[in-house]
Amino acid sequence: MRLVTFQTFDAFKELINKGYLECNEKFINLEKAGPTYLWVLEKMNENISNENNTKYPLWCWVKFKNGICPPKHKGEPVTGFDVKITFKKDKKDIFVTDFRRYSFLLNNIFIPNNKKDKEKFNKLLKKYNITNDDLKAYVRPDKFKTHRTDKEYLNICEKIRKSFDKCITTDSDVLQGCIWRINLNEVEKIEFLNDTNYRYGSFNYVRSNGKRFDWIKDFYKNLK
Repeated sequence: MRLVTFQTFDAFKELINKGYLECNEKFINLEKAGPTYLWVLEKMNENISNENNTKYPLWCWVKFKNGICPPKHKGEPVTGFDVKITFKKDKKDIFVTDFRRYSFLLNNIFIPNNKKDKEKFNKLLKKYNITNDDLKAYVRPDKFKTHRTDKEYLNICEKIRKSFDKCITTDSDVLQGCIWRINLNEVEKIEFLNDTNYRYGSFNYVRSNGKRFDWIKDFYKNLK
């Protein structure tokens, strides 16, 4: 399977010098991403062989509409996206998730099966007076120093966490992947992104209206 990842110049040098590339822990904001990463790591280790006992995954694009990754756009480059690496991996070595549904993980929001499912869960939230900020506080210790600890709230968070398994799917036109390692002999193409007039590999940038694309809303509109 052909994949694309965007990396720093230092990562590129490491790939060339070592013959492989793994995630460097120092570039992970664990306070921001910690709770979400725990889910990813748990599921990856359940589903993807980790022969080298790698601690954290590398992220890549698997599919974006009719291509592999988002097309370039006019605008400021993404910091740290210095090199575009196209490479191949066996399907069994890629932990694939739906990019839309992953936004639910980042915000600790229940992933419904349909509109009825969504409405039913919203009634539960209303019953226990649980707001979106209450839910987000559970996974974003960088923004919220504390979160509710009552039984009802924790049960709701557990229901939400169980719904995250719906994120593990190839049934989407926007897919991302996690891998443990890129080997140099798997690399097909390396492109240096020197054009400072373009933004590469990102779709979550702030638009001219000051807002980012709302993947959760985009998912909801297709519910039946």
